[in-house]
This record gives sequence, structure tokens and C-alpha cells, in this order.
Amino acid sequence: MKKLGLGNQCLLALVAGITFGHFASNDLLAFITPFGEAFLKLLRLVIVPLTFSTIVASFSKLGHISYVKKLGISTLFWFLLTAIIASSIGVGVGFILAPGNGLYISNSAASSYMPRDIPSISSTLLNMVPGNLIGEISEGKVIPVIIFALFFGIALTSLYENGQNLRVFFDEFSQTMFKITRVIIRLSPIGIFALTAKVGHDYGLDMLYPLGKFIFAIYAACFLQLIAYMLLVIFVARKNPITFIREFWPAMIMAFTTSSTLGTLPVSLECLVDRVKIRERVAGFVAPLGATMKMDGCGAIYPAIVCVLTANILHIDLSIQQYILIILTSTIATIGTAGVPGTASIMATVVLTSVGLPLEGMALVIGIDKIVDMMRTLTNVTGSGVCALIVDKRYKE
Repeated sequence: MKKLGLGNQCLLALVAGITFGHFASNDLLAFITPFGEAFLKLLRLVIVPLTFSTIVASFSKLGHISYVKKLGISTLFWFLLTAIIASSIGVGVGFILAPGNGLYISNSAASSYMPRDIPSISSTLLNMVPGNLIGEISEGKVIPVIIFALFFGIALTSLYENGQNLRVFFDEFSQTMFKITRVIIRLSPIGIFALTAKVGHDYGLDMLYPLGKFIFAIYAACFLQLIAYMLLVIFVARKNPITFIREFWPAMIMAFTTSSTLGTLPVSLECLVDRVKIRERVAGFVAPLGATMKMDGCGAIYPAIVCVLTANILHIDLSIQQYILIILTSTIATIGTAGVPGTASIMATVVLTSVGLPLEGMALVIGIDKIVDMMRTLTNVTGSGVCALIVDKRYKE
């Protein structure tokens, strides 16, 4: 008998949790609900160490500071530019389609939510600068951790051979955090069942339809992002986008079917070097870095729409400052999203926490994660390939 995959398990847990909660008694729900809360705490547990170790390990693989100067700056520029486009598209699509309207978690959850005082744009940018790192971590601020990780990674690269032991340490540390994250993600069906049981008890089966709008919003935003990539191919790389898609298509298909950016990396490299004809030196730098730091679908579009969904189901009116903060946070989050299945949910919690929104909305969307993860991963890999093409076009030996 064929084993049921994790994505199908999560989808089944979503439907089963809502159905079970619809018929369960209050006493039974009181017993099950803590399992969902424990799952959310485990998700919060790995946010900081996973993000920090992934970024530092990615930079440590550069080997020499000259690579950072010649290739790194150009690569990061295009990574961040396309990430800003992706997060802006995510917020725009979420605002227009309004996923989550008509889908409510509970009155108690909405009443218990206390909105933060929204700071000015200058204060928001200033708060992203690392200060007392331990204190900021305890306050749930993740963006300063990401920025400090960037500084740390660049400094580690500049140590050359003297930092070899530290590079090995962070590489093994990041692999250890991947392992822990995979274990937590394996618990998703249990957490989803426990979290959605109360939702089903309060609102019944009528809540399933609005999730279709969320799936459509993710696919629509990713499709618009792919169009943005092709415009860059035309006007920046000066290449026919149809030709690029035909050359890079095997990697795109692999990304869609495996839902793993890292798993697609060998195919991406082969396509970039042998089919797109990018110099091996450039492809060997940009593609591996993009496999851990170029996550427009998972780290920008997905968290932005999840934020809008969560605000809608809890009747929270987002301000202009919060929308801008979502764009900024999602943009930075793209460089902290590991290229393995499941960690997009981690980065969504990063953005939700940074904006000041509760995590309850994640209980709904994790169950359909596999459905949207395929398109998210295709977007990730395509964006990495387009950035490699642009860097190769503009890079001078």
C-alpha cells in the first residue's frame, strides 16, 4: 500500500479536524486544543536559530571576500529587488482578492488580539538595526537577527582560512536545524488537527470554501511574479523569455513536482550551464546561494498573503504602515527561508510576528501547504535562474 505523503496527511488533517470539531463535545476539545498550542510553540522555537544558521552558512560557502565584492553585491541586489516586487505583488493580490473574508477563527481570538502601536516608517527601519540582540530575540523581533546574520556571514567570509572551523560549525549547525525543523514539520498533521478542531466546532464546514480563494491568490500572485521575471529577462538580460523558459524548463518542472528548491539545485545548475549557457563560475555562485536565499514564492508572496488572510479572519484592519512593514519584512525574509519543503510556514510566522499579528491563521493554511508549495517552489527556482542570467550578463571577468 502506498504511503500517504506529508502534504496529503496535512490536507487530510485539515478536513478531519474541521469535521471532528463540528461534532465534538467541549470537554473533548479542551483535551485536544493544547496539542495545537504546543505545535505553535515548536514553530516559534526554531525561527531564530534556523534563520541565523542558514544565512551564515550560505555566506560562508563563498570562500573568498573577492567573490562577495564582484558577484555577491550584484547577486544580492537582484535578489532583493525581485523580492520587493514579489512581496508587493503578494500584498496587492491579497488586498484585491481579500482571502479569508467570511472565514473566522473565533470571537475570543479576535477579542484577545491587541494591536500594537504602529510606528513611523523611519522608526520601523531603525528598529530593524540590531542593538541588544538577546533582548530583541526575547521580544520576538526577528529582522535584527537576520541583518546581524548578514554582517556575521560577510565577516566570516573575510577571515579566509582562519575562519574554516567556524564555517564548518555553522554549516553543521544549519544542517542540525534543518533536521529539527523536519521533525517539527512531521508533526504538522497533529498540530493542524488540534488547531482546526475548535474552528470546526465554532463555525462548521462552511469555512472550507474561502480557502479556495487563498489558493487562487497564491497561484495568481506567483503567476504575476513569473511575468515580472520575464520582463527582466527581456529588458535587463536582453534575451527572449520564451527561449529562456524552454532552456530552463526542466528545472521548473522539477521544482513544481518535488516542492524542494535544494532538491532541484542539480537540475538548475545543469540547465543554467549547459542549456542557458551561463558561465559555470557565475552559475556555481548564484544558484547555490539562491537555493537558500532566493525564496520569492515562500518568503515573500506566501507570508504577505498569509498576513492579509489572518487580518481578515480576525477582523483586523491593516494600516498603510503595516502593509509597508509586511513588504519590508517579507523582502528580508526571502533570504532566511531554507530551500526545503515546509519551512515557508516558519517564515510566515516570522512576518506575522514582526507585523504584530497572531499565528492562529497558520492553522488553516498549513493543511493546504502542499497545494500551494508546488507553485511557490517553481517561483523560487525560476527567480534564482533569472537572477543568475542577469548577473552573468552584467558581470565582467
